[in-house]
This record gives sequence, structure tokens and C-alpha cells, in this order.
Amino acid sequence: MQLSWSDPRLSVASDSRRTARYRLLQSWYREQVLIAEYGEYRVNGGNRPLGSLLALHDVVERPGLNFLSTDAAHYALDRAEIVQASGGSIDKARLARNMLSSMPMAFSIFGELRAAPDRGLDVVRAFLDPHALAVEVMECVWRPAVDLLGDRSAFDAAVITVRDDGSRHLVGIDVKYTEQFNRTIYNSDGYRQVHEYSGWFHPGTARPLLGPATNQLWRTSLLAAACARHGVMGVSSASVVVMCLGEDPDATRALAGLSAALREPQEHCRIVSLESFVSGVRDGLGPQDGWGDAFAERYLQPPDIYAELPHEDSESLEL
Repeated sequence: MQLSWSDPRLSVASDSRRTARYRLLQSWYREQVLIAEYGEYRVNGGNRPLGSLLALHDVVERPGLNFLSTDAAHYALDRAEIVQASGGSIDKARLARNMLSSMPMAFSIFGELRAAPDRGLDVVRAFLDPHALAVEVMECVWRPAVDLLGDRSAFDAAVITVRDDGSRHLVGIDVKYTEQFNRTIYNSDGYRQVHEYSGWFHPGTARPLLGPATNQLWRTSLLAAACARHGVMGVSSASVVVMCLGEDPDATRALAGLSAALREPQEHCRIVSLESFVSGVRDGLGPQDGWGDAFAERYLQPPDIYAELPHEDSESLEL
């Protein structure tokens, strides 16, 4: 017998209150909107149910279940094959079943936009590149053909625009939902070289960015800067955008730390809240036919009945 979407046994004890609220939203959406069952994950040698995880048999029957539209689903499934075939990294199980992951959310956003004849030019101008005349490239899980940083890193999404003067601009996008930035500290001579020669940063500012609060966003910025420096796909300039919930303290801290090191912080890195993005869509930008309302229902409106979830275990879960 299936547990109700709000049953505490479908929660995760180690979640913060914020993450717990959005995990509960996904459990509600799975049961009430998708009419799908929850899946199970392995913990401490056994299986445990999770409200924000789709059951495998439902995904097998409906492969696009974790996406907001048919266009987004087709793009995600096709793109996953292309990324793997080219030696890139993408977790197909996470993409197809994990409702709390930012990965399927990114595909639901950019898979929908790229299906439009102009690849969502109005949205790109409003939120990513105000100088865009056209959108040439829009891809999720994108990395340059040449491994510029020596770590095979990729953007969650990348948009290349053509501007009025004929130049090409790259926007590298980090998409976050409830996840923190990667807390692992990565460092290499290659990172520090790009930091110094890119022209993006004040001299001698690499060391403060090595810490866990800023390391991932710093590396994303280095990748964007290196693409511009080397003229990847003809781009001559670049910037980074973090798309996340409006109340995301992790992203706010990361941006503040990075901005202190940037010569032109407003030009090179900023946050776009998912709430402002959806508001723009509802006001007539980008996808119509109720897409903005559907996105808000899926990702932005936790149920009002949220209550404290019991902390019976202390396992840490990255799902």
C-alpha cells in the first residue's frame, strides 16, 4: 500500500527546513499531478521510500515524467545520449527519476526555450544577455570541445548569442534548486593561470576563492573566461548566471565572495531568481500556454500544510 505524499516516512531526516519544504512539494506533485508512485533508495543496507523519487516502473512506462513538456523531455533524453557518447558526464537515473534535482529542471527550462523558432530570444534578452540580437546556441550540459581547465567541466546550460555589432557572447549558467554548490575544494595550476591571465579578476585574488563557499562558482567563471579568451565557437566575451530560488543563501554567499575578486562583477556574474524568471514568462516573455504556471506549481509553491518533519535518522542524502 502506497504512503500518502505527506507521510513523514517519505522525508529525509537530515534535510534543512528549506529543503524539506521543497522535497514535500515534489512528493505532492508526484502523487497529485503526475499520479505516480514514489521510489526507494538504498541506505544502511536496506531500501527506504522517498517522496521526491519517481518509481522506476513509472519512468519506464512514461520516460518524460520528470519534465514539464514533451519538447523538454525529448531534448533531455536525446541530449543525455549525446553527452555520454562524447565522453561527458550525466547521470541518467538522476535526470529521469530525481524530482528534487536541478538537472531535470534545467532541461525543462532550456529544452522548452530552444524548441521555439527564436530559441526564446525575449527571455534571453530579459535575463541572460540584454544585448542579444539572436540566439545561436542553447544547450544543457555543455562544455567546449577543448578541455580548457583540464577537468572536463561543463556548464549546466550554455547560451551563445549574436550581438548588434556582430560579436558572439557566451552565457554559462549554473542552475540550482535546493542543492548547495559543490563543497569539494578543487585547485590546480591551470585554474590559477586562467584566473591571472583572463583579465576578469583583480591580481592576487585566487586564494580567497578556493574555499568551499566560492570554489564551484569560481571554477564556472574560469571556464567562461577561458572560453572568451580562446574564442571558443567564435565568442569574444562571456558571463555567468546563477539561476536559483530567490531565497538561496548559498548562492548569495558565493556571488558575494566572487564579486569581491572580479574587476567588473556586474558584467561577469549575477543571480537570476527562478521567481523573477517565471514572473517574466507570465508577463508574456518566452513559453506561453500556461508554462509559467506549470513551472511555479512544480517548483515554487510548497504545500501550505508543511509541518515539522521528524528527525529520526541522521543519514545524509544527495538525491
